[in-house]
Amino acid sequence: MLWLLLPIWGQAQQRTDTTDALHRVLRHLETYQKNYPQEQIYLHTDRSYYQANDDIWFKAYVTVSQFNFLSAVSKIIYVELLNEQQEVIQSRRLPVVSGLSVGDFKLPESLAEGKYHIRAYTNWMRNFDDGLFFHKTIFIGSNLSSGLLTSASFQFEGKDKQRVLGSIQLTDLKGRSIGNRQVAYELKLDAKNSFKGQSAFNEAGVLQLDLRVKNNRETVLGMLTLNIEDQDRPPVVKSIPIHVSSLAHSIQFFPEGGTLVKDITTKVGFRTLGSLTGMIRGYLEEDGTKILDFKSDSAGLGHFSLSPSSGKTYTAIVSFADGDTIRTILPEVQEEGFGLAINNAAEDVVLAQVSASETLINKQPLALIAQTGGFVYYAVKRVLDADQITFSIPKKSLPSGITKLALLDQEMNLLGERSVFILHPQDTLSVQVSTNKKRYATREKVDLHLSAKNALDSASVGTFSISVVNADRIPPPEDNILSTLLLHTNTYAALQMPFVNLQQTSASRWEQLDNVLLTSKADPAFWKNIQTGKFPEKAYTPEKELKISGTITSNDDKPLDKARVTIVSLQNANAVLDTVTGPDGHFSFDKILFYNQPDFIVQARDARGRKNVKIKLDESPNQEIAEEKNASEVKITASQNDTTRSNKNSLEEVQTYGFDEKSIVLEEVEVKDQKVNPAKYSANLNGPGRADQIISGDELYMRGCPTIDACLQGRLVGVVFRGGVPYSTRSPDRPMQIILDGMYMDANALSIINIFDIASIEVLRTVANTAIYGMYGSGGLMIITTRRGDQPPMLSNDLHSPGITTFSPQGFYEIRAFQSPDYGTEQTQASTEDRRRTLYWQPYAFIDNNTADTFSFYTSDQPGIYRIEVEGLDVDGHLAKSITYIQVE
Repeated sequence: MLWLLLPIWGQAQQRTDTTDALHRVLRHLETYQKNYPQEQIYLHTDRSYYQANDDIWFKAYVTVSQFNFLSAVSKIIYVELLNEQQEVIQSRRLPVVSGLSVGDFKLPESLAEGKYHIRAYTNWMRNFDDGLFFHKTIFIGSNLSSGLLTSASFQFEGKDKQRVLGSIQLTDLKGRSIGNRQVAYELKLDAKNSFKGQSAFNEAGVLQLDLRVKNNRETVLGMLTLNIEDQDRPPVVKSIPIHVSSLAHSIQFFPEGGTLVKDITTKVGFRTLGSLTGMIRGYLEEDGTKILDFKSDSAGLGHFSLSPSSGKTYTAIVSFADGDTIRTILPEVQEEGFGLAINNAAEDVVLAQVSASETLINKQPLALIAQTGGFVYYAVKRVLDADQITFSIPKKSLPSGITKLALLDQEMNLLGERSVFILHPQDTLSVQVSTNKKRYATREKVDLHLSAKNALDSASVGTFSISVVNADRIPPPEDNILSTLLLHTNTYAALQMPFVNLQQTSASRWEQLDNVLLTSKADPAFWKNIQTGKFPEKAYTPEKELKISGTITSNDDKPLDKARVTIVSLQNANAVLDTVTGPDGHFSFDKILFYNQPDFIVQARDARGRKNVKIKLDESPNQEIAEEKNASEVKITASQNDTTRSNKNSLEEVQTYGFDEKSIVLEEVEVKDQKVNPAKYSANLNGPGRADQIISGDELYMRGCPTIDACLQGRLVGVVFRGGVPYSTRSPDRPMQIILDGMYMDANALSIINIFDIASIEVLRTVANTAIYGMYGSGGLMIITTRRGDQPPMLSNDLHSPGITTFSPQGFYEIRAFQSPDYGTEQTQASTEDRRRTLYWQPYAFIDNNTADTFSFYTSDQPGIYRIEVEGLDVDGHLAKSITYIQVE
């Protein structure tokens, strides 16, 4: 008997059901959706392969909800470049205008070759799982790489074996394997672990390494250097960092719906874990008797069906590619319960079959809700009057992307959850790119005409970005705006899951996608909050503007009303603002505009003008990095090599970004002086100043902190403090060695060192700097040098004044313009050889209903197939991806 069939379209809900429990849950879901809108980000980069000293250009599309409307929630975005050790090496804070932002990274010439990650998020997104952030893997090569790319994976076998197993794949820019190359390798771990040898890449372009290390350890950290023969040219040198832990192979099993129930046939998904993933084979035993075989795909994903029996134990025996075999016991079989099986293969409907134990067939009502982020698309309620009932959900009621189906009992307790993926062709946008011809000469002008149509074949209004590269030199990217916004930003395993290209759909791809969703964990806490209507507090609010805020208190921490607060920019003494606090002691300087990471002085006085007050600034903790549990995020100042904008241009940006007339522009001034090494008297065995990071004693002065660890917290790259003791994120279980003027001190010695006596602090974390210290450098070192007679503290008369502190917030990055040559002028024609890797980058492409936008660029001196990539969306959230090719001869 059908009790209720309740389709819910958007926010329009016509409910005829009288069951309070279901209506209450639907109201709570609506409240959650309104108060916790889900933002997603996609970054279109000009390419996915770079070399040191290159520029990375990108455009950010910030959308909200499953329908991918451009977001008005956040006005500021953070984009970070991370290395293979998951350390932030560059960070950008950028304004978001109408859900869009543009920016770039300038790669230093000394940047090591390897894989890097780009991560993007808003402050509001930090309230949710960081697996929902935007993640993109790029490769940065050396200028001497000769077009050879390496892709490496490592595994460390700890305990008794103490072996490092490595597999390095050698390819060209098109992804073709390069085999039969001789190679000399050197692996440096520490002073007692260094390996040299000769080997060769096999015919498949793979180099296998099996090296034993000395001393018992749980983590291997080092650098592998390869000298690869390059025919008649000098050898190509590749430096590959290694950071692996002793993680044994493991496998996880996920019964569809969440549980194994006696005599109910259930699809069981599985995924492998470990530093080396790949295809596995295995079989399942029931109380020691083999009952079935199974195997995974190349990403370690798969599934099998099982009808478990009561009182039986099911054990999986799994064999990995490296020869290891493990035994894993499946979840315990329940005597009674429910099974949930989803069939998404039909063209028009999603079928959800619910199976129940015989003891539970009591005509109780069950509800199935289809939702994402609290936005309900469909709800249906049925009576359980048989051992199997089927819910049929029309696909037209579901949007493109991931939808979560939740099975609930009559009290709205979660019985099972499953995710499904839908892709409607009408939710995509068709972009046409036409050129004035198909074949061009070098340095010839190319005219592009851009137009877009939706599924109804009518013109659309949209925003797009265009990238043009030489396809013979630059491999195609794996990601695109469709796969990212519809799939990857809605899963919680963004860095671990295989990439699924929605533009290349096949039976195997759809099966892999379903296995990804099958092995996604349910979120019981979410449904518990929905059931009770109690939602977690928002720790992070959407950022609308740059501001400096905080609280003024007395020395006994009582808030001070009507206290006067003044801020002064150290880069522009004329930029001064003041305000007064409210009854809660809080103050805020809103809608101010500043770039990079300038220094401010914050001064406060109570209502009577006395300076014995405390200043507590509002500072959000830096975003942690998911892949290293104990790693702290490090905020790095953006490149200072770019020229600053003029006062006139800054004022124009104030108007563009919507700041009102109360805004101020804080100018920067260039100070030219000879750089002084604060560590010139250091006992550093590598040489004074040869460290991964140096902090001068004057910087500690300016912080006005009571202890050294308080001053250094958040300012050191890859260093965290626990109980006043420093730990490197490279070895989070071993404290850093403290060296004071050449004396080896205990790890907690920071508490006894006078801040005002310090001339410099040098931080040594990488193998290149710690190897000389042997066992003392295994956890990293902090070398502290005290002042000499010729190193007096700066501003010593003012720095100890109460009621004053300094603050260095991250401001907006000054966006650069992409430079493209114009060979229509005689002066440009006489220039040197044109070897541009990105021929054209245009993040400001716009199409309205009636006009096709036109763009132009010049080809370079290198012939080949040029790839024109266009990505973007229209005002209705329809996504677009287009690739066009031209020939340059």
